Parts: sequence; C-alpha cells; structure tokens
Amino acid sequence: MKANKLNLAVRTAMALGVMAAYAMPVVAHAADNAAAKQDDTKTERIEVTGSRIKRQGALSPTPLTVISGDVIQDMGITNVADLLNKLPQSTVGISPETSNNTIFANGLNQTDLRGLGTARTLVLVNGRRYVAGSAGDTAVDLNNLPTTMIERVEIITGGASAVYGSDAVAGVVNIITRKKTDGLELDASYTQPEQKGGAESQYSLAYGTDFLQGKGSVMMSAVYAEAKQIKYADRDFTRNPVGSIYNSANTGPNDGEPTKISYTGRKPLSWINEAGTFFTSDNQYTWDTNGNLKPFDYGDGLIPGPGTNGNYCTGACEGYDPVNYNVIRTPLKRQVYNLNADYQINDDMKLFTELTYSNYKSYGESSPVFHQGVPIWSDNAFLSDDARNIIDADGGVVGMYRIDTEFGNRKYNQNRDTFRALVGLEGYIGDWSYSVFYQEGHLKEKTHWTGEIFADRYYQAFDSIKDANGNIVCRDQSNGCVPLNLLGQGQASQEAIDWVSTDAHRVAKTEQKNAGFVVSGDLFELPAGALSTAISGEWRREQSRTTPDDNMINGLIFGNTSAKSYGAYEVSEAAVEFSVPVLADVFLAKEVNLDLAYRYMDYTSVGNNDAWKLGLNWSVTNDLKLRATKSKSVRAPNISELYDPPGQTFESITDVCDVDNINAPEASQYRASNCHAAGLPDGWKATDDWYHANHPGFNAGNADLKEETSDDYTVGFVYTPSFVEGLTLTADYWSFDIKNAINYIDVGTAVKYCYDSASLDNPYCSRFTRDPNTGDITSFVQSPINVATFKTKGVDIEGDYGFSTESAGNFRINLLATYVDDWRTNPTGFASDLEVDVGEYTNPRLKGRFSAIWTYDKWTVNAVADYRHHAVGNRKSTIESNNYNDIPSSTVWDFTGRYAFDEHLELRFGVKNAFDKAPPRNPYTYDGAGYYDTLGRAYFLGANYAF
Repeated sequence: MKANKLNLAVRTAMALGVMAAYAMPVVAHAADNAAAKQDDTKTERIEVTGSRIKRQGALSPTPLTVISGDVIQDMGITNVADLLNKLPQSTVGISPETSNNTIFANGLNQTDLRGLGTARTLVLVNGRRYVAGSAGDTAVDLNNLPTTMIERVEIITGGASAVYGSDAVAGVVNIITRKKTDGLELDASYTQPEQKGGAESQYSLAYGTDFLQGKGSVMMSAVYAEAKQIKYADRDFTRNPVGSIYNSANTGPNDGEPTKISYTGRKPLSWINEAGTFFTSDNQYTWDTNGNLKPFDYGDGLIPGPGTNGNYCTGACEGYDPVNYNVIRTPLKRQVYNLNADYQINDDMKLFTELTYSNYKSYGESSPVFHQGVPIWSDNAFLSDDARNIIDADGGVVGMYRIDTEFGNRKYNQNRDTFRALVGLEGYIGDWSYSVFYQEGHLKEKTHWTGEIFADRYYQAFDSIKDANGNIVCRDQSNGCVPLNLLGQGQASQEAIDWVSTDAHRVAKTEQKNAGFVVSGDLFELPAGALSTAISGEWRREQSRTTPDDNMINGLIFGNTSAKSYGAYEVSEAAVEFSVPVLADVFLAKEVNLDLAYRYMDYTSVGNNDAWKLGLNWSVTNDLKLRATKSKSVRAPNISELYDPPGQTFESITDVCDVDNINAPEASQYRASNCHAAGLPDGWKATDDWYHANHPGFNAGNADLKEETSDDYTVGFVYTPSFVEGLTLTADYWSFDIKNAINYIDVGTAVKYCYDSASLDNPYCSRFTRDPNTGDITSFVQSPINVATFKTKGVDIEGDYGFSTESAGNFRINLLATYVDDWRTNPTGFASDLEVDVGEYTNPRLKGRFSAIWTYDKWTVNAVADYRHHAVGNRKSTIESNNYNDIPSSTVWDFTGRYAFDEHLELRFGVKNAFDKAPPRNPYTYDGAGYYDTLGRAYFLGANYAF
C-alpha cells in the first residue's frame, strides 16, 4: 500500500498555520527533503493548490497562503467568509453587510480577491468546483461550508486559469474539508455584542469511524448557525449618522469653500412622512395620529442653505427618518449536513464520496412602500371639512407624499437549498497517481416578498367618495374595491389593507454537472531531477432557470418586475502541466525549476480559448528562494450576463446627434461625421427631449459576449535565514491587466460612444434603434459588453517568527500586508472615462493583519489586529468639492484564547473588537460601508468535546 505519510514540509506548514493564528506560506526547505529521504517509509506526493502536479516538498509554484480550520474556530469565526473578507489580499464581496437592498442576493457570502469582483475569484472545494450560490452566477456561496468542517483554506492571489479554468482570474480559494474523525465530536460557540443585535451562534455534531477492517471510513456532520440582524437603530454610530449638506458659505468654483460639508445628526426628509403630507401654495400639512389635519411640524426647522438642504429638517421633525428603517446586516440561519466516505478497494485504488445538503434562510428589509404626488381630490370621502376647504381653495386637488406603514416593511425572504453529490476514484498506476470524479450540484432559491401592494389597486382604493346614500365607496368600484383611508396613521381598515396588499414569489434553480480526471507523475529523469507532469481533462454543464409569479411578470406590484429566464452552456477542457528541473546543487542554484501550464477550453457559449502560465522557482541557497510567474487567465461570461431576458426599464437621456449637442465642447472629433453617416441630416432636431422624458427600453443579457482576458505576473522571494531560526520573510510583487472586461452599459453611454467612436463599427451602436423616418431613438437595450479594463498592481509581504522558551512557553508573531501601488478601471475603454481609485477607502494603499500567539501548557492566547490605511472618499475630490474627503486609518483588535482541560474538552473564549472601534466618522463610511467592523465589541465563548 502506498504510504499515507504527508511530506514533512507540508505538515510543518500546516502546523505553523495553526500556531500563527493566521496563515503561513507553504515552503519546504532542502533539509526537509533530506529528512524525508532518510525515512524508510516512502513519502506520499501531495497536490498543493496552484498546481495539479503532486510534489514531494518544493517551493510552492505560486504564492500561497494557508489558513487552518482550527485557527478559524479559535478566533470565534462561524463563517469562513468573515475571515476571507479581512485578508489584506481581498476586499468585501457580496455579504450580509452589503446585500440588504439587493433583492435576490440577501444573505449571500462571497469572497473577492484583489477587489476584482466575486465572479473573478474561483472557489474550489477539495480542488474541485462547487455549484454557484445564486441563479445565473458562478461565484460560490461560502454559507454552504461551515467552519467546523474545514481542515484548511489555501489561497492563491494570482491568475490560475491555466490550472483550474475560467473564473480564476484574481485567484483561487481552495477549501479543504475534513475527511476523518474518530468518535463523536460536539462543538458550540456563541458571540454576544455589547450593543443590541448581531448575536452569532453555531452548534455542530460530527461523527466518524472506520469500517470493514479499516478499509473504509466515514465522517458525517450536522451544523446549525445563526447570525442575527443589525439595524441602524442598534448601533450608536448609525443612530447618530454622518451625512452631508450644501455649504452656505460657498460662492463659486474658485473661492476655496467646499460645495458640500459634513453634517452630523439625523436629518429627516421634510417632504414625506408616514402620516401623509401635502403642500398648498402657502403651507404644508399633515395628519395627527387621530387623522386630524394639522400644519406640518418642522421641529427645529429646515436645514438652511442652498441646493437640497431645504428638503431636510432637524429635531422633532415629522418627516421620514431613514435611520428608523435602514439595516446594517441581514440575518442568516443555516443548516448544513455533510457525509464524506471512502473505501480502499485495493492497495492502489480508493473510492471516495462527498455529500452535502444545506438550507439557509435570510431576508433583506427596507422601508414600507412609498408614494409621491398621490392625488387627493377635494371630494375624497375621508377628508374632514377643514381639509376639503383648504384643498378646494388650492384648485381642488393636491399631491400627497407618504410612507405607507399599513403594509409593513418590505421584506425579501430568501430560502436556499443546496445539494451536492460527488463520487470518485483515486490511486496509483505504478508510480503515477490518478483521480477521476463526477459530481452534481443543485441549488433551489425561493424568494418571497412581503409588504408589497398592487400598484393599481392602491390608487383605486384611495380615490374614494361618498355615494348618494352617504356611504364611502371607491370612485371605481370594479374588482370588489375596498375604500382605503391613508389620511394619518392607523386609519385604514384591515379589509382595505388586505385588498391592496399582496406577496410576490420567485423560484430559481441552478444545476451544475461536472466530471474530470487528473493523472500526475514523472516522465523521465533529467540531470537536475525528474521531469514531472500532470494531465487533466474536465467537462462541465451549467444551467439556470428562474420562474417569477404572474404578478412579477406582469409588473403588477410596487417597484418590482421580473421575467422568466433560462440559460445553459457546456465547456470541455484539457490541460497539461510540467515541472522541469533545470539546475540542482550548483553555486547559487541549490534548485531551479521551471513550471509550465497550458489549458484549452471549448465553450458552447463563447467558443474556444486558452490560458497558460510560465513559472520559475529558484532556490538560490537553503535560505533564499526566488519565484516568478507570468500567465494569461480568462473568464467566460456567466449565464446572467449572457441570457438574462429583457426586463422593461425607463431612462432619460440627451441625444448627442441633436443640433444642440452635436458640436458640444465634450464631443469627439468623430461625432458629427458619425451622426451624418447614421442618416441624420445637418441641423437635425430630436422630436422628444429625452433629458426630461422617460422612454421605455429593456435591460437584458448579451449572447454575443466573449470571454475576458487577463495578463498577470508575480515576482517574489522567500527568505528563511539559517542564523535566525524560526524566521520567514516573503514578498511578492503582483500585477493584473484585464482587457475586454464585461461591463453593463446604460443607454446614455451607448448613445454617446456610438457616435464619439472612430466609426459606427463599435459595440455601442447596436444597443439602440432609431426610427428610419424621424431619426428619433425608439428603443434600447441596456446590456453588458466587452469594453472595460482593470489594472492593478502591488506588493504582498509577510513576516513570521516563532521561538520557544523553557519556562514561558512558545511564541509566534505574524504580519501579513498588501500595498496597492495602482488600481484603475475604465468602464468604457475611452480615455476620458479612466478612473484611478487607488487610495480611496474602497481600495486603500495599505491593508495589514498582525497576529501574536502564546502557547503554554494547556493555554493558547491570540492577539490579532486588522488594519486599513487612511484613505480618501474620492480621488477626484478637491477643496471645492467637500470638506470630508479624508478618511482616517482604522485598526481593530481581537483577543481570543483556548484552554484544553484534557484530551476531550477544550474551551475557547475571547473578545472581538476589544477597543470597540467604530467605523470612521465620515459620510462615506460611518455605517461601515461593508469595509469596517459594525459588530462592535463582542464577547465570544466556545467549547469542543470529543469522545
């Protein structure tokens, strides 16, 4: 039987990952190889993320970070996304903190390496793909992977498409799950914030055993986890928000006074509220709690100054206050069940299976439905005489502005079921290893909206009058209309509320089928060692379908429409890797290896393409190792981008070919000639003024999309000085240049760049059509096209030092940081639209994570600090723009510990955000913006019992 002993270097790296309370690069030293060779037992080759070639201890072919599952649990983290989103190499993806107002994304947890988008980060489970977390997407939902089942997480922050295929543009997160345990294991953890809301808990049970004389093993687990909602009203820093207002002292563009200034405190909208309000020519009115008309109470008054300041009031104002309705984090309840089993058929073949079922529930929440300018005629049956007289004196009709609390807050309830089943064989044929698998993944999403209304019934029910008998009836009595009283709060009858109210539903199904194989081994011996290779092939089918209810399809409910959709594609791939030993044991070249990878991909959606990688690993001495990679990566468009059905929208836009705009100062040199080439004569005037009129069009996918391509490279070193035992220093310079990136283009941009391009042969002109007779734009489609670019580069650095003492225990410190040298995007490809965002709070220059760990006898104590560098809100901002552009740095400290009572029972404890660091008090960031901690100081307690 092949030995089951892992390479010593990798075991060491895993142990260091546990000790560092964070991560360690996977590095093996020559001494480790020597130790392994001296062992009588044959060392098993292993596959390290970033390569399919199984190796016996070498410098990792690409920069790699490893996070131990034990570390994640020790830190009180119940969702791996919470840690991945704090990595200096990553930024916040879709999460419960960022998805509240994104109807179909509530509760999702997706990671985003390098800030290049969740769709450009490939998440694998045990080296294989996982079904997408939402319909039409490819990004994996990390909610399906509970921390108690994670052995380790391996992260490559560099292009890896040549090894793993599409989506690995920014990098790969490979989550390795636990396969075995002996006996029964119970685990529980709970986190309680000091302020209201946001409590987190997780409870798990795992059982594992061997069977059939040790040839087979099985591990099963069940996990329940919950993270509770956090509202703005639950946190002191959001109860007292920081916003902006127009500056009264500003007199012009060059006076040194900012246009906007920071404003601290609540500022309700003065023109809308929950009781209903309307304006006459000389006053503003509302209703009290009993439905009596009264003048609107502005509290401490309207905010003085120019612009929109007068839309807000302060103090005990009767206006609409968003703080009462806004949500910082959506709630999340998860159940995850796993079953992993394997059976050793013979010495060289093992059967393995992985089964996962998860169900989780979440909901987004926003204010009740609202209406602006609802007509109140003076004969409305619910008006008092004094109100009727006021409206009559003002022309017989006024417009009401109202937040309709009768129907409750709008909630977008999500219920997601995910099932994944995998079966495979792995083993050896001679000295060559192989692995073959087939898997299916299914996701079912059920979305249920509450607090919705029938838009047409709302107006019909409110427009009520008195009939000849003095009874209150709807002016239009069709469909069993029930009169609805909206004058004041709590005045409507339940019967009327029920007649206007409705729910809405959508079911979405996603299916992934995936099969593949990998064969790895040595081809032949070269003077410097064996030439190793890995040959792999993969087939995958992705399918997605959404089915809204009729109310959604027909646009009958307030503010939401949705159409049925279906899309699918298949891809067949073949890849090969080589590890070529070039030099060994010569001066300044202890070991030099060349890594080559190539992948060919054939999509039914976008055709064929390829990806490649060239890597150099150079061990100058036992202490110093250099590494470099150059690669081409690709991302194929997902189902939503390709096949989303048309959904109606309304837009306003100025036609650049209009005589008033064709020679505007910002017009390109091509605009006039292109407008004429499109058939529009000199002096042509648009019939419609699009700037002031909403015109109908559609949002839709684009079946003509092509894949994105990225040129990227890394250059770095690993230094482990022999004269300082336990010290490791690494640094890697990285660069990404993504071209033909997929970006959604609105009709205004399409019209502008259709005619500002060098010719009409461009991707923008096909986004709209003109009437052949009048020349007016008659329809448009807003869809994604391959026009954007992303460029970013920077440096990752890490230092790790560990030492032992005879009397005080063991110590280890680790510092991981990313410095971003450049970050720029161009959404259209035109130079005038280039956006340089580095140094903004979304992409700060520097992010870091420091950890220190002390172990003594049965005690382990950790201290971890997460740092975000000071930044700006907008790089284009000047002193003339605002006085709040500067955003200070932020450091959040966590202190956790573990005590092992005996071999069965361990207790975990700690305090998160120990110094109660709130997000920076700035209009951009005061609510966390997804980038800063909003939990506040919180206490963590956990326990594990195994028997």
